[in-house]
Amino acid sequence: MFKKLRKLDYWIAVPYAILSMLGIVMVFSATQGTSTALSNFIKQAIFVVLGLTGAFFLYHFNLKALRQKKLLRMTMLIIIGALLVAKFIMPAVNGANGWISLGPITLQPAEFLKLAIILYFADFFDKVPWQMHLRIRNQPLFQFHVLGLPGIALVLVFIMPDNGNGLITFVIWFVLFMSSGVRRWFIAAVAALGGLGFGFLQTILRIVNQVFGLNGSQHYTFARLTSFVDPWQPGAADASRQLLYGYYAIAHGGFLGVGLGNSLIKPYLPESNTDFIMAVMTEELGAVTTTIVLLLLLILIGRMVILGIRQRSQYYRLLLFGIAALLFIQALVNLGGVVGVLPITGVVFPFISGGGSSYIVFSAAIGLTLNIAATQKKLPDIHPADTLARKDYQ
Repeated sequence: MFKKLRKLDYWIAVPYAILSMLGIVMVFSATQGTSTALSNFIKQAIFVVLGLTGAFFLYHFNLKALRQKKLLRMTMLIIIGALLVAKFIMPAVNGANGWISLGPITLQPAEFLKLAIILYFADFFDKVPWQMHLRIRNQPLFQFHVLGLPGIALVLVFIMPDNGNGLITFVIWFVLFMSSGVRRWFIAAVAALGGLGFGFLQTILRIVNQVFGLNGSQHYTFARLTSFVDPWQPGAADASRQLLYGYYAIAHGGFLGVGLGNSLIKPYLPESNTDFIMAVMTEELGAVTTTIVLLLLLILIGRMVILGIRQRSQYYRLLLFGIAALLFIQALVNLGGVVGVLPITGVVFPFISGGGSSYIVFSAAIGLTLNIAATQKKLPDIHPADTLARKDYQ
């Protein structure tokens, strides 16, 4: 088992370890001075140990076992069941029913759905590639038995409401969809529609407000979107409080920060150790440290993309692209909410924010990536034209 460690990809392992250790420190620092600081530190340390253990296990795991159709469908059913329990049985937290409380442990099923979607559709697109000769409505992808379970799970995430994780899950699916060989004009059309929708978001919100008479106190999602469009308006004061204090924290930290544990703004941030931990880190350790963290994450993502491009196996390629999309979109949505370029959606920053479900999912993704990287190194150098030989190694 330990012989495989010689093939460890350090471009993945080292940034992962550094970010994980920094996350433990920042979770403690973000809650320092509160009654939960020590418990948050211990919990995050336990999550990191569990995550590292899980990554080590998946590094040595036979990935073919993850391709069993019954296992993939059973996983989807379990996640759907967990989402139903979270929505209709568990109490709401911060306006959303997204968590299952099991004593000292809290699970967030939407986090596990992201990785399940990657495994599910990487396997599907490898076995049933896009059929160029068929019209879109006749593609196997759009059959109910394919999209049914993932679609139900995604709808449940949105009605929690957990729009951040819902958006991330959808984008992951879209990246896998793009990587499966779909026609370019279709990709361009969907991307253009999404861009137009985001560009005219303020106009759309005004129309919705006039038609339905919504405001921040009446609708959780509408309050988040309103605070994003104009955080300074009086009607959005409560919903935009985190965003405004996030601005203050970033401005106060400057380039080098005020020192670890010396943040003045974190007592005013309701989610200082999760959603807005990057604002606290920038205030305490400065923009320089935040830039280093982003570079480490980009190294991880870039390495995954490079490994994916080099892959001969379509399944491994899609897994790597899906995991890279997960980390990139997760960081983008979190950081975009902190700096005000995207709506605040309540998602965490990879490896840095506190939270067991998210960290274990990210660690599992890293374990899969390291496994694929080690497997790739074992393959002989085969000329791309030798298609028969390439099939033998898929």
